[in-house]
Amino acid sequence: VYQILGVSQESKEWVADPANRLCDVPGSWFCPGQYPPAMREVLDKRLDFAQLEDFNKGKADEEYQKQYFDHLNDPAKAKRKAMEKNIKEETEEAREG
Repeated sequence: VYQILGVSQESKEWVADPANRLCDVPGSWFCPGQYPPAMREVLDKRLDFAQLEDFNKGKADEEYQKQYFDHLNDPAKAKRKAMEKNIKEETEEAREG
């Protein structure tokens, strides 16, 4: 679960626009959420979690599961790695921009 900080006014307006809702019928209360276009880059990088017992999936992402449990067992280490990754990405973006 993520909390997005510093949401742009453009994204807020996009979410508020009824034309961007995927309701089962017009005016319905059941409208599954969708994210504004500004989130596309972040969402494209996501890796959906798979249950370990999901035998129907076929191929499992064992490296992802290993990292997940490593981070679960040592949250401080996970936080350090995430901060290091963010600093590295910000440094690369600054060099490019």
